[in-house]
Amino acid sequence: MKIDQIVENLNFKGVSKIGQILTSQEINFLKQDIITLKREDIKTNSKKSLMEKFSLETVSDLGRFGREYYQLLENTRINEVVNHCLNDKAVVHSYNAIVLDKSDVSKMVGHRFHRDMPWFPSCRTSLIIMIPLVDYGPDNGSTQFVPGTHLFKDMPSEEFMNENILSSEGKAGEAFVVDSTLWHKAGNNISGDERPMIVIKYTIAPFKQQIDFCLSNPNLAQASELIKQRLGWNVRVPFDFEENRDWNQETRKFKSGQYDMNNTYIK
Repeated sequence: MKIDQIVENLNFKGVSKIGQILTSQEINFLKQDIITLKREDIKTNSKKSLMEKFSLETVSDLGRFGREYYQLLENTRINEVVNHCLNDKAVVHSYNAIVLDKSDVSKMVGHRFHRDMPWFPSCRTSLIIMIPLVDYGPDNGSTQFVPGTHLFKDMPSEEFMNENILSSEGKAGEAFVVDSTLWHKAGNNISGDERPMIVIKYTIAPFKQQIDFCLSNPNLAQASELIKQRLGWNVRVPFDFEENRDWNQETRKFKSGQYDMNNTYIK
């Protein structure tokens, strides 16, 4: 699909196929590597522990493995889409894999309708590149979405969502791009096989603090709650994927409820 068609689909539908971006050799390596990494994670941490941390299906921070995962970030087609649908200054917000098991439905929010970034009117600040590593469709829990819902502040009624939901379908290595504010969810995998998929979320670069005040202010931990909130204490970036699994709101760095867009819309 030509880039102008992809941009137009993303603008009006909130989702678009990109086309085949991986060779069969790349698909085979990434598929086996990610499944192996997930199985090792479950063996080390136990399925029960990972479910409690909402991490049963996720292999986080693929960049930490370097090699082929860095090469994927250099993929010409991916970068063409990111450059045209955001810009060439965009940064990776998260770089994960999801292995949807043949039988498990964890407590992850991904199985319920959600959007992955806060909504801004008439402005796209983030997009997601999804790269399934097996043929995908409704039977193995492919991503489900309601076209056009990225254009509105609030989610439509459940009745509307269920009447208009579509399931993505395609071949292994055939990527698609989603506006991060499109309402979507993961389907249920009833195929009997694991469904691995790489998910790269990009955001525009300005959404960062000029200085990491949590590091530059040595006494910030003892400051008032107001000072800590203003200087970014509640939106600290976890050091690594293990720290990001901490869902205890007392100790978690990036705390829940921070994607708050109240009072920001000009009426």
